[in-house]
Amino acid sequence: MEPTYPLTGTQMSTRFSSSRMVPFYFPPSKCALWNPVPIGDYIYLHLNYHRNPKLVVTEKTIRLACRHAKQNKENLPCFLLGSLTVDEDEESVTLTIDRFDPGREVPECLERTPTASLPGDFVIPCKIHTQGLCSREIIVHNADDFNLAFKALQHHVCSKDSLDCGKLLSLRAHITSRESLDTVDFDLDWAAVTLANTFKCTPVKPIPIIPTALARNLSSNLNISQVQGTYKYGYLTMDETRKLLLLLESDPKVYSLPLVGIWLSGIIHIYSPQVWTCCLRYVFSSSIQERVFSESGSFIIVLYSVTHKDPEFYECLPCDGRSPDLRFQLLTSKETLHLFKNPPANAGDMGSSPGPRRSHMLPSN
Repeated sequence: MEPTYPLTGTQMSTRFSSSRMVPFYFPPSKCALWNPVPIGDYIYLHLNYHRNPKLVVTEKTIRLACRHAKQNKENLPCFLLGSLTVDEDEESVTLTIDRFDPGREVPECLERTPTASLPGDFVIPCKIHTQGLCSREIIVHNADDFNLAFKALQHHVCSKDSLDCGKLLSLRAHITSRESLDTVDFDLDWAAVTLANTFKCTPVKPIPIIPTALARNLSSNLNISQVQGTYKYGYLTMDETRKLLLLLESDPKVYSLPLVGIWLSGIIHIYSPQVWTCCLRYVFSSSIQERVFSESGSFIIVLYSVTHKDPEFYECLPCDGRSPDLRFQLLTSKETLHLFKNPPANAGDMGSSPGPRRSHMLPSN
């Protein structure tokens, strides 16, 4: 008996192929493709709409970075490494910083690069000041840093790269240490560039879905997301009977058929930062040839939530208009840590350290 879910990428591509569904025709009229009457309250999508991103940094990492800076007379830039995860309630993200990397010079490269970063690492360029007093008017980003951040964010949203919510937050740090007789103060300045584009989502009545292998899989108890342990997303088109056809992100038809929205699986709530990330890719992808919006300028989201048996349907409106431009937002955080100059033995270990320090990044005026 043929399995109802894919086990490998090759099997998934073959099992969910809809190439035999020919001929395929989009509705001749692009008006009134779905019922826009809301059936619930609207909600806004953005990385920090419900709660600002949270930073968690270990004391061991800060001490190691400042010790390295004191030993390095050139005061070269270095790196802090960590991981970014979506919070359990899916209302924001948490960045956990637990490693220090001194960086290295690379031939024909203007900037230093990390020496030991791994795939999935969140890399934070950092500057450290340990020589005397430093002005509290810290400039974390200069003009070149902002330009690089803008280009990186734009590339990630518009390209075919694998979507990563962490790549929509370009963070830099500045650490200043001030010593007294038996204590040391660490002034931590963080600044992150992210996208400011927001979406307004409104629940609408269900839209018929063509029962392809992919659609059946997403509605099953053992779907792609559960098998692979991560959320999945793809695109939506519509046949001449105004039924939705679900397409994998990798399906070539994504780049030839008119699209009306996106589908997601393995997510609990519509306001998850991952939904916001997928909406940005849908609106700004340079590979999509044609997007069909409603009369109000909205597109459709079909959410296969892990807490609902049936898919949820939303009409999603870019708050900046039908043809928005990418806009950017600066998030900042400042905090001072007061620590003993000579920590107890083993205080540098994760288990015996006083614990990680937490702060929230706030939108800058």
